[in-house]
Amino acid sequence: MAKNTPKQYAIALHQITSGLSDKSLGEALKQFVLLLARDHKSNQASAIINEFIRYSKKEEGIAEIEITTAGNMDEKTINKIKQSFGEKVEATVKIDPSILGGIKIKTEDKILDASLKTQLLKLKESII
Repeated sequence: MAKNTPKQYAIALHQITSGLSDKSLGEALKQFVLLLARDHKSNQASAIINEFIRYSKKEEGIAEIEITTAGNMDEKTINKIKQSFGEKVEATVKIDPSILGGIKIKTEDKILDASLKTQLLKLKESII
């Protein structure tokens, strides 16, 4: 028997609860929790919840991006970056002084790295 991943449980939960309300939603969630207990997956509940949130946002067309800079970035710049990724974008901004300058943007499947640290490493490799 193949083992199900938290992502597979999350997708299943999304599919069975989509469009349900009140009493039927409560019953579906109860049955899902019983399924997790039966499959000995209760300890993965937080990972399943995180995957459920990620999958639900994707289904709603909401893109998630992570913006990393060496210092603070003003809201106007953050909004311009978000606009370039679409209408529905949620951004997490991180500050990492180790990138020295520039910016790194991580999407679900891509990393756009325009950090000074990466540029210096590329320059070093080309010289050597």
